[in-house]
Amino acid sequence: MEQEETKVVRDESSGQVREEKRVTSESDRAPGTMSSADSEIVSSFSPARRAVEFVYLVFGVFVVMLLVRMLLKLLAANPDAPFTGFVYGVTNALLVPFHSLLPNWASGHSVFEPSVAIAIIIYALIGWMLARLLAITFSRSVTTASRRSNRARPWAD
Repeated sequence: MEQEETKVVRDESSGQVREEKRVTSESDRAPGTMSSADSEIVSSFSPARRAVEFVYLVFGVFVVMLLVRMLLKLLAANPDAPFTGFVYGVTNALLVPFHSLLPNWASGHSVFEPSVAIAIIIYALIGWMLARLLAITFSRSVTTASRRSNRARPWAD
């Protein structure tokens, strides 16, 4: 009887994922190895994965909010509108370190804030560096395995 096994393997250093297939038959099997009636469940996870995803999420929200602010300023959106006021209020706190870094460019009611563009780049870099730092610091893989057998046990009734 032939048995096909497929494994998805991820190289931790390069991050590439590949699929490995192996076909074995009863005659190829060495004595003392698992038969087709046995199965083994192996799962692997990285403890830092959730933390890295959270960092990407938080800094992604920061960057998107800043992009929306830049777009609203360029389109000369009404600052008295509730959504525009909300976006400006939230992003003002993010722009405190960049306040008056560069002069604003205005054309009619449209305004381009170069400090917002710089803040987008800086927050994206900080998020990426923090995520990489977490991934490097906690770069261990935890693998758990359990074996299940369908063979009859000698002590079973």
